[in-house]
Amino acid sequence: MIIRIASTRTPKVNGVKKAFEKVLQHFHITNLHYQFETVATESGVPDTPRSLSELLTGAKNRAEKVFMHGVTDFSVGVEGGVFHVGDKVFLQSWTCVFNGNEFHFGASGSIELPPVLADVVFFEREDLGMAIDTFAEQVDVRSNQGTFGILTNDLITREDSFELSAVSAFIPFFHSAIYGSAPLK
Repeated sequence: MIIRIASTRTPKVNGVKKAFEKVLQHFHITNLHYQFETVATESGVPDTPRSLSELLTGAKNRAEKVFMHGVTDFSVGVEGGVFHVGDKVFLQSWTCVFNGNEFHFGASGSIELPPVLADVVFFEREDLGMAIDTFAEQVDVRSNQGTFGILTNDLITREDSFELSAVSAFIPFFHSAIYGSAPLK
């Protein structure tokens, strides 16, 4: 089985790998031979998605595009970004898993951005990757603990957020009796 991940960023890739292995363990699947492949893939949405629609579209676009890169059993698109409700701006990670026939989505929890970061990212439209580096006075936060890690003092990292979203997106394929999905082969 080939699981192709539409990213080469370590937190995204590791989050998806941990999620898949967690789901296999939970459903007592021990005899499945699988390998992960990673491909950097454009999302077709802004670098920092700023709505739930952009987050889901970006994840789906990545999953769909990477599915075409050779024999694939599952393709996985991951997308992180922000959305607003009222006067609050939230960070959230989304995953889309595609098996060639069905798309299933999952999301992480979300965390409210501090007002100074929310203003810069959402209203001034600065890329979250650049804004969090400035905010945290660090370099390349998104390739490490991510904004989640900075905001939670590493209680929840970017990798953790993608793990949760990927678990949620894989579940319909493994719990097919509930979701009506094609059973895992």
